[in-house]
Amino acid sequence: MKSLLLLIFIGSLTACSNQKFAKKPDQTNDQYRNDMMYCKGEAVGAWDNRSGVSKMNIQKGEMGVISYDDCMRQMGYEQAR
Repeated sequence: MKSLLLLIFIGSLTACSNQKFAKKPDQTNDQYRNDMMYCKGEAVGAWDNRSGVSKMNIQKGEMGVISYDDCMRQMGYEQAR
């Protein structure tokens, strides 16, 4: 039940993002979708460790909430035109 609620919440984040991101060259739809789902999870803290720190925080050397848009940019995506 908890995982179902998390999936519903993550799915609702799609409407929260103001920016759309373009797929990377030679990237499959599955790879793109996996990156989007990862970033949605980052935005809701699904990947945080017990201390509340996410992998993206560790990579950036920063603390705080990571938005979906910030995560996608960190993964090398550019805003769609």
